[in-house]
Amino acid sequence: MSDVPSASEVGSIMDTFSSIGTRRSIRWYEPHKSVEKWKVQAMLEAARLSPTAGNFNGQRAIVVYRDEDPEIWEFISDWSQITTQMAPVLIFWCYDMANYDTMGQSIHDLLRTGALDKAHGWEYDRVSRLFPLAAMLPDAVLHRLAAIDLGNAIQNACLVATSLGLGTCLNGASGGARRNTKAKFNLPDTYVFSWLMTVGYPAESMDGGGARSRPPFGTMFFEKQVGNAFPRDPEVVKLLEDLNMLQPAGPLPGRLEEINKLTRRFGLGDEWLTDWQLEESQLGDLAGDKKPAPLSADAVQASVAGASADPSGFTLKPTVKREEIQKYREEKGIGDAD
Repeated sequence: MSDVPSASEVGSIMDTFSSIGTRRSIRWYEPHKSVEKWKVQAMLEAARLSPTAGNFNGQRAIVVYRDEDPEIWEFISDWSQITTQMAPVLIFWCYDMANYDTMGQSIHDLLRTGALDKAHGWEYDRVSRLFPLAAMLPDAVLHRLAAIDLGNAIQNACLVATSLGLGTCLNGASGGARRNTKAKFNLPDTYVFSWLMTVGYPAESMDGGGARSRPPFGTMFFEKQVGNAFPRDPEVVKLLEDLNMLQPAGPLPGRLEEINKLTRRFGLGDEWLTDWQLEESQLGDLAGDKKPAPLSADAVQASVAGASADPSGFTLKPTVKREEIQKYREEKGIGDAD
């Protein structure tokens, strides 16, 4: 690739702490700012190096370029369409169940290269006897292990993307979209399509309006037994804040204005403007979940003051409703079995 820079030309790269802290699900992209192919390869290289149980290595990905494949719309769920219209790169993530058939050989390779040793109970003949049994485990177990491996790969790719200034977002797909994807990319029967990832340069702020809400630390992690919260040391919290891993929670000031101006910039009508008051997270008290307070019409209009159309003239098509998707499928003769 002619555009591949040298290490010195890449410049400052986020360290692991900052990349973890900065990563967000980015849903607004610069539609005409292409992603350098070397950055896509860097994401895939990171996915290749991810942890994989038993050296399974079943992670797979198909990279698609939006401008080269306008028909990709037929394979996207209705929840994802605004995001996928803008993102220049789409990555379809799968795992390949066929790799269980060669798991014994893959573990033999760890013995061969010194990653596994005799002191830990590993021997070539023992692996030969035991690991054909792995493929005989219940499908639910094998799929769960493969999905965990794929999650590891995707996380590696996300963190590398963030460190290189890119945004990513994982998007789900309906059953019909999954079937369409299988046909579109000629996926072998052993491939399981799991996630569509959008990749591009953020049109929204890289911090996405603040760190995403999470439940309180002590409700998630325990010491010695469930219910005994792992102690959260304030000094460690301060250290991680200084290292940019722990960042201010959303919504940050100006977030409402940012998302509504982007809505206006890309040509969506006023009915698509966010018209509720942004508030602090309620994940610490889910029993107190309440509907956000509505904004007045004047407040909504104030949030888009000064907004202008995209200079390139790029406009988004509104999110397609399920009934419209069904109508499209009927017109195209796409049945439930397709």
